[in-house]
Amino acid sequence: MSIVKLPKKLRDVFDVLRNGEIESGIEKLANISGFEPQKEIALAEVCYFKENFEEAMTHDENALPYDEQWYAGNVLSEHFVAYTKEALLNNSVERARSFMEKFLDEKQKLNLPDHMIKRYENLMKILRLRLVGENDTDHLITIKTDDFVKDGYLEQLKKFRPKLTYDSGEGASYLLHFMFEKANTIETLKYYETWAKEITNVHFHLYAARYFNLLDEKEKSSEAILKYAQNWYPVENIQIAPMGLFEYNDILPILTKELKEKILYMSKAVKK
Repeated sequence: MSIVKLPKKLRDVFDVLRNGEIESGIEKLANISGFEPQKEIALAEVCYFKENFEEAMTHDENALPYDEQWYAGNVLSEHFVAYTKEALLNNSVERARSFMEKFLDEKQKLNLPDHMIKRYENLMKILRLRLVGENDTDHLITIKTDDFVKDGYLEQLKKFRPKLTYDSGEGASYLLHFMFEKANTIETLKYYETWAKEITNVHFHLYAARYFNLLDEKEKSSEAILKYAQNWYPVENIQIAPMGLFEYNDILPILTKELKEKILYMSKAVKK
């Protein structure tokens, strides 16, 4: 099986869905014949964000075995993560375990390179552990209260990024990686808020959302999630919503049905 090239009319429909025109997009999707796995991926994403979990799992079960038809590996991993978490939340663990076993069994029967088989095996191992409540640490974060030393970051810029300044979106887009890891959390979030509209690394919005939630600042956490969604961009045409949001347990409570639908219906991945 090889990567399937999508016709422009189908790519255009995925653009419609990413633009938040969900009902018309689904109608147009139904009028295009073929390309079922690709269409099922988009429909699964709609269902996850609408909290139609039974349908979401069904669409994924129809699509994920055909993952060799697209290039980006994050489609498979992000969907399987969401699938696993919904199985845990909705008493569908046995269903999920059965699907994972069948999925891996079918992949092992194919004449695939060893590194691909290992990737499938490792992913299924992690997910099956999650189904029994293990191996789901989410890269735990903690609030850091050490004194904030701005001079150290000024020196870092001077040494490694001399063309950037501390008081700029580009400077923040470089420094926030290190600041979220080691710096005083409150001061880091203040710095993030100052430059949030200009941040080029969308994952910093997720970091901010997680830290705001840890500080019980729910509204700011929601705002950071929305910024992530507004700045998210797909790797594949078939991705119509930011499925990476389902990765972190600590922001799942912030992802209310209202917020998920707001994200689904907003215009995303607009070419600038």
